[in-house]
Amino acid sequence: MSVANQPTHDPEEPVQPVVVPDSESVRETPESGSPQVAPVASGEPSFFSLLFLMASILFLAAWFVGPRLVEEYQYASTKGKLRAEYENAVTILEGHPLKKVSMASRLVAQKVKPSVVSIRTRKIGEDDGLGFRRGWDSADVMEGFGSGVIMDKEGYIVTNAHVIDNSESIWVELHDRRKYEAIEVGRDEISDIAVLKISADGLIPAQWGDSEELEVGSIVWAVGSPYRYEQTVTSGIISAKDRIGDPNGRVKNLLQTDAAVNPGNSGGPLVDSDGNVVGINASIYGKTFQGISFAVPSATARFVYEQLLESGKVVRGFLGVQPYKVSHQYAERFGLPDLKGALLVRVEPGSPAHNAGLRRNDVVRLWNDSPVHNYNNLYRLTERTQPGSIVEVSLIRNGEPHLATVTIGQAPMMQSGISIEAEKLLDQR
Repeated sequence: MSVANQPTHDPEEPVQPVVVPDSESVRETPESGSPQVAPVASGEPSFFSLLFLMASILFLAAWFVGPRLVEEYQYASTKGKLRAEYENAVTILEGHPLKKVSMASRLVAQKVKPSVVSIRTRKIGEDDGLGFRRGWDSADVMEGFGSGVIMDKEGYIVTNAHVIDNSESIWVELHDRRKYEAIEVGRDEISDIAVLKISADGLIPAQWGDSEELEVGSIVWAVGSPYRYEQTVTSGIISAKDRIGDPNGRVKNLLQTDAAVNPGNSGGPLVDSDGNVVGINASIYGKTFQGISFAVPSATARFVYEQLLESGKVVRGFLGVQPYKVSHQYAERFGLPDLKGALLVRVEPGSPAHNAGLRRNDVVRLWNDSPVHNYNNLYRLTERTQPGSIVEVSLIRNGEPHLATVTIGQAPMMQSGISIEAEKLLDQR
């Protein structure tokens, strides 16, 4: 047997089947030109399919679990912050940093309360809804209530004029519950200030403060008898100065404060951090307290008080102008450096201002050496100037500075007359 006919494998070994690839799976290599078999796709998922599946699972997990994790994180963060703030507050408060502030407030109240009185009046007339109630078994007799402050050890008391309006009798109750009938020394309707007199021993007068020195933001205390709750103390700050308050009211130059003031507080003192009287509480915005209350500045109240004690009437200076605030348009038009001053919108013919050459649209900037901050300021400076006094008025006219010399006149009297008893007291002084 020839070699060519010999089998090429061991007869004992199993014969491997020969797989013939499809024609599409065979390609030639560029080097040898021999056919090469391409890999055949299996049933297992590809890498990109697995990647997409994992991304989908992570997205769904973030969608459902994420908000919960964020909430847990925020809660833990907030809880930790609150805990830290609490521990910090405990540490700081152990040093009693507010104890001095609290003590100062108590000292202010202790200083002024012995000088504050409650006022009861018997009034004849119809109930006007301002805190009066019917009494004494008569449909026409009512009781009014308010507050006041002792300003002299001889028994002189400052209150509001409206507290004692139409009164047949006035009773004053002191901090120690002693009660006395009071007489009216005098009143001034323009400022809403009245002065009463009682005969009592051992009185503790309050001291005047200077409302001109007050700054917006200064802490103040109001003391009085709101709704007949005697010796009530509230506190707040000076919210603004030179307020008109009620446009139909009596006073135009008021202190505005957020100290709680209610019916019955009228006539009581507004005091500063030294316990001195810087205002007389007079009114509120609206029918009940809403965070806006007004007081007559002590500069005005003291001026009226001293004149009523001296003569039973108030003599004011008179200029004869109608001032108004300086607007931005006016300041730009006439080249004013700022919005300070009082713009004269009317000058009365034959008045001291007219005789001195003041004109409409003049802007008053100085009253002697005192700056005129606004039109209310001009009112106040004028009324406190003695009639017959000569005042140098600095003003701006059409953008140019001018100087005028004014002889102050006397304002018309508007206050009520005083009683015979008050006249006797004034004669004794």
